[in-house]
Amino acid sequence: MKHLSYPIFFTSIILLALVMLTSGCSQSVMHKATPGDDTSKTSQRSAGDTQIFMLPGDVPLEMVWIPPGSFMMGSPEDEQDRSDNEGPQHEVTFTSGFWMSKYEITQAQWLVIMGNNPARFNKGENRPVEIVSWDDIRGSGGYLEQLNATHPGYNFRLPSEAEWEYAYRAGTTTRFYWGDDPDYTELEDYAWFFNNSSHSTHDVGLKLPNAWGLHDMAGNVKEWCEDDWHDNYHGAPIDGSAWVDSPRDTWRLLRGGGADYDRDYCRAAGRSENPVSHGNFGGFRVVFASD
Repeated sequence: MKHLSYPIFFTSIILLALVMLTSGCSQSVMHKATPGDDTSKTSQRSAGDTQIFMLPGDVPLEMVWIPPGSFMMGSPEDEQDRSDNEGPQHEVTFTSGFWMSKYEITQAQWLVIMGNNPARFNKGENRPVEIVSWDDIRGSGGYLEQLNATHPGYNFRLPSEAEWEYAYRAGTTTRFYWGDDPDYTELEDYAWFFNNSSHSTHDVGLKLPNAWGLHDMAGNVKEWCEDDWHDNYHGAPIDGSAWVDSPRDTWRLLRGGGADYDRDYCRAAGRSENPVSHGNFGGFRVVFASD
């Protein structure tokens, strides 16, 4: 009988170890949005990996990993429907990756942080928030300040213009992240813009994503970036940082197409400007760097 107790003992130890290992794995998944967690290591990530933050009211904020790398920012001089403010084309290198929200910040995600819903075109909790100014987002008491108070240690912020275009392209070099699409025959599969939106925003995520899993980059609402507006890229940073003047101007940068804008804004290099205090059709995404 004594000899029979050894297999039982060792079987119990193995079962206990498996239970502890399984419990540990589950815990790491549950806490993957904690600063300093093992899942924050760049070597363990792939482009398009996601993590979810729970905002007040159990409203999820899904973030996508954007890997380090280099790309050519702007458009070549012979690109169809190009504007002069998209050049000169220049190489930008990111030595570290960053996280970007998978969708444009929605009205629900704004409401639970700010306690109001400023959207005017069409209300809907899963539609992107719009008519928000750069100051509404970045100013004192604005969205980012309030969001960071609910998740200290992350430093959520607006993307730089370079980060935004790099994330949009997702490794591509064409006019759009699905190709050059010279006749705009595929655009409606990826973006909401003047021709197909009925002059209204739509729920995020209804159009096809890019290769890194980001939705609506080409069009739904225009998206604010951190940068000051510049008429061209002469003197632009090449490290992916925001191009900020000192003192700061009163005009900022928006990227992407919008439900009430022409199709050429939907291109990877399309850009526009607006005063910091006016929202128009402006929405946004958030990013943070964990390295």
